[in-house]
Amino acid sequence: MIHYEAYKKGYAVEIPLSLILAFVDWKFAIGNIVGYSCGRWIDPDWDIFGSNNAEGRMVNEIPILGHFLYGVSSTYGSIFRRKHRSIITHFPGLSTIIRLVFVLIIPFIVGDYVGINFIGNGWISFWVGLWAGLSQADAIHYLLDVKSKWKE
Repeated sequence: MIHYEAYKKGYAVEIPLSLILAFVDWKFAIGNIVGYSCGRWIDPDWDIFGSNNAEGRMVNEIPILGHFLYGVSSTYGSIFRRKHRSIITHFPGLSTIIRLVFVLIIPFIVGDYVGINFIGNGWISFWVGLWAGLSQADAIHYLLDVKSKWKE
């Protein structure tokens, strides 16, 4: 099964899960569904030196920001090019946080500089949910890679 097809089918679990989580912590639930949805563009194959399908979707589907993120993903790919499918680039949770740091470090630094606090007022829960949701999308990718015995 192709990664993206499995990812789309994952919404059958992800949407009800996020709805249930909303009764516990709505900020986490929103972060969870947003994080899972980001799996469309921010996937473990960013470690490939060159473009992949997720990067193509990112550039084609997200006006302006997609081009900026393509630069971020290309930087990530050039740094981790020799670590394709390693623990630090593919294992859900760990690799997820590394990619999120690449995506969010500049907005967080700029926001902090101009006085925007992205974590205050309980929004840390959103960011943890974002990480959890993207980790779930990464887990689908990882399990398909393992099932295929890491074949290209």
